[in-house]
Amino acid sequence: MGRGLAHLYAGQGCDVVLLARGTTGQLQEAVDSCRELAPDPGQAIMAEFLDVTAFDTLQSDMDQLMARHGVPDLLILCAGVATNSTFLDTPREKFDWVLEVNLAGSREMARTVLPAMLKRGSGQIVFFSSMAGMLGIYGYSAYSASKFAVNGLVQALRQELLGTGVSVNLVCPPEVQTPMIAAEAASVLPQTRFLKDLGGTLEPEMAVRKIARGIGRNKAIIIPGARAGLMAWTARHFPWLFGKTSELLLRWKF
Repeated sequence: MGRGLAHLYAGQGCDVVLLARGTTGQLQEAVDSCRELAPDPGQAIMAEFLDVTAFDTLQSDMDQLMARHGVPDLLILCAGVATNSTFLDTPREKFDWVLEVNLAGSREMARTVLPAMLKRGSGQIVFFSSMAGMLGIYGYSAYSASKFAVNGLVQALRQELLGTGVSVNLVCPPEVQTPMIAAEAASVLPQTRFLKDLGGTLEPEMAVRKIARGIGRNKAIIIPGARAGLMAWTARHFPWLFGKTSELLLRWKF
C-alpha cells in the first residue's frame, strides 16, 4: 500500500521520497515505477534506505534526509510486520519484534519530524494501523496489541496537536492483497482466515484510492471498505453483541 500511495501522489505531480529497508534494486525499481507515472519530468522522485527500528541513528538519519529534501508536508508511516500464531505459540522475541516495528518504528519516525513540522506550522502524519487494531483477531495477539497501541497513540497525539497546524490520521484497513498477506496465506490459522473473511479483502488499488481520499479530507480515522466500516461501527456501538457473535461463530465453525 505504501508503493500504491507513492504511485498515486507521483501521478498527481507531487515530489515523492520513498523510505524503505529494501535492497538497492528494490528501491530503484520503486522509483522507476513512480517516475513512469509522474506528469512533470522535473518532479523530485527518489528513494532512501532507512530502517525505522534503527533507533540509535534514526533522528540523525532523518535530519540528514530533511536537510537534503526538506521537511515533508505529508509523512506516511506504513512499515509493518505480522505474525499469525496463538498467544502461547508466539515466542517473546517475535512478539517484541512485532511491537518494535509496528508501534515503536512509527512512534520514533513521528518523533523525528514533528518538531520541524511544528516549527513550520504545518504538516500531516499518517499512521497505518489495521482493523486488527480496532477488533481483536484470533491468532493476532502480537499484531493486534501493536495496532491497538498505535490507535491510542494517534488519538492522544491528535488532541495534543490541536491548533498547531499539524495533524495526524489513522488508517485502519481490512485485509488488503499485499505481499505480506500473500506470504502469510500458506500458514494462516483457519480461525484467523474465517474472521478476516467476514471483513472482506480489498484490492490494493481500491484501498489506496479510499485511503488517499481520507487523507485529503484529513479524516481522523480512515477505514477503507464498506464491510470493514460496518464491522467497526458495530463493534464500537454494540461491543458485547459483536464479541458474543464472534465467539458463537468461532464455536459453530470450529
